[in-house]
Amino acid sequence: MSTIPEIRIHDQLSLPKLGIGTWEMGGRQKQDIQLDNHWINALMYALDAGIRHIDTAAIYGGGHTEELVGRAIKGFKREQLLITTKVSGDNLGRDMVRASAEKSLKRLETDYIDLFLVHWPNPAFPLSETMAAINQLLAQKTIRHFGLSNFPVHLIREVMQLTDAPIMTNQIEFNLLTRNKGSYNTGMEAEIIPFCQQNGISVTAWRPVMKGLLDPQRWPLIVSLARKYDRTVFQIALNWLISKPLVVAIPKMSDKKHIDENIAATQFVMQIHDHMLLDEMCN
Repeated sequence: MSTIPEIRIHDQLSLPKLGIGTWEMGGRQKQDIQLDNHWINALMYALDAGIRHIDTAAIYGGGHTEELVGRAIKGFKREQLLITTKVSGDNLGRDMVRASAEKSLKRLETDYIDLFLVHWPNPAFPLSETMAAINQLLAQKTIRHFGLSNFPVHLIREVMQLTDAPIMTNQIEFNLLTRNKGSYNTGMEAEIIPFCQQNGISVTAWRPVMKGLLDPQRWPLIVSLARKYDRTVFQIALNWLISKPLVVAIPKMSDKKHIDENIAATQFVMQIHDHMLLDEMCN
């Protein structure tokens, strides 16, 4: 079992540099039970291999993904795990947030949620209403910590004015090839990440290895670094990302080989010069 490096957020939460994402495990927006045993086994293998952070969401698989996570963690010590889930951006009314958290607890079969995220901002719901519910869940210890997902800087600032609780993370699309123009946000590297780092907020990168769609032929630098460090191009890309201050990653990992490869990406250190070359690669 490998030890995943961790970072301390606001002196309250120890967050692993690598967690496992669960998008498309058990379906997309609707339940799909065909590969349930496969996904449960993959999650259990990841936990046995040293990963302790599982990231999921209420909308994944229409809630079924949370059920799979709940089944997978049963044989493990709950206090050693870090479970993140999210309330949908379509359910950000005060009562809706609380109801979403309660339903997630039941599906996960747990007494508390370690990290509860607002999945995406929605102007149809005032942030004051959403944060009133979050503050209440924190006070009740239904959730231990809270964070955001896909939030731009101006909305992070607004959230900071609505709670005394620290924002533990902002989860955004970010990877070696997706720097400042993503599916939901722009200016990730130029604005969002620097703001989070300046305010002690971690950045959780979703799609950190581009869903495996990195074409080595287009990027000879990555190929040369993979040879230099005797790693795969994906390990180079992942190592570059998690080496950044306060940045962690949650790639989906679907089998033992994939899990082992990603964990191994946390176990080596690239030279500063090589990081700088990668920094400039897509700028």
